[in-house]
Amino acid sequence: MASGYTSAVILQQYQEYIAKIVNDGGNFTLLVGMGIFEGLSRHTYNKLGELNSLILSANPECGGVRFVWNPPPFHGKIYRIKYQNELLYFAGSSNFSKRGLFENLEFTCKITDLSTINQTEAYINWLLTDNISVNFDKCESFPIVESVKANRKKINFQKVETQPIINSTIPYVDISLARVDRQQRSNLNAFFGKGRWNRKTGIVIPRDWFEVEVIVDIATTKNPVYLKGNFIAYTDDGLVFPCRTQGDYHKNFRSRDDLKILGHWIKGKLQQKGVLELFEPVTSQTLEEYGKNYIRMYKLSDSDYYLEF
Repeated sequence: MASGYTSAVILQQYQEYIAKIVNDGGNFTLLVGMGIFEGLSRHTYNKLGELNSLILSANPECGGVRFVWNPPPFHGKIYRIKYQNELLYFAGSSNFSKRGLFENLEFTCKITDLSTINQTEAYINWLLTDNISVNFDKCESFPIVESVKANRKKINFQKVETQPIINSTIPYVDISLARVDRQQRSNLNAFFGKGRWNRKTGIVIPRDWFEVEVIVDIATTKNPVYLKGNFIAYTDDGLVFPCRTQGDYHKNFRSRDDLKILGHWIKGKLQQKGVLELFEPVTSQTLEEYGKNYIRMYKLSDSDYYLEF
């Protein structure tokens, strides 16, 4: 079955039935389409791990639990069931979750048209290729909701002892974020892009939600105030961390040692303002509600800049 979402309750409820299927020599695969892109609770993630181990220990030829990792995420609901030597296909709106099966008003129907059955079969097989999804055991650093929230608190930003004094004589350049709607899987939204896939091992490491790398337009990189290379960033809320610009025209603006540091600063401000929730994309509407769609960089020296957002 392929489902955008699932839940720990339904996994526990059906675990015994799934165990019987695989222990009797049957095959079982659960594809979770949205987990990597929206995160999972630790409880649901652990239940999926238990189910995957149960399935593969009984029958290593089974697909087990798989996650879609290559965007776009899968939001559909497809059930392929073999009953009395006949393959049955169902599609609709019901996730493999307690709400989807028992609580919400949903609609799911059997597919009977042969052409549609063939298309559905081909689509399922495509979803199960390693280029689109991977087994639970092949996905490292999975975005656990509780862990991401806890890690936000663990970031030890260095505090400045004396805040730089900014006045009208200090040159500055504005880094526009206005193109964010055209950068839905990069820039401030790298989390929704393709994870890091090791073709040799098959291991996938999803992007962290706080990982960002601001892509600066060429016109701005030609501004003499714009820094090329390493620098120390002082922020308008009293933080300091190392940054750099790199790549063609030095258009990639990032925190130096960890891409998440700049992301924690930018997204942290958006969260504090109440315009962005965990695992949501940053959009032009987000920035409009925040009240600013650019980062202003004041040049304090050749290696020190003051960031205002």
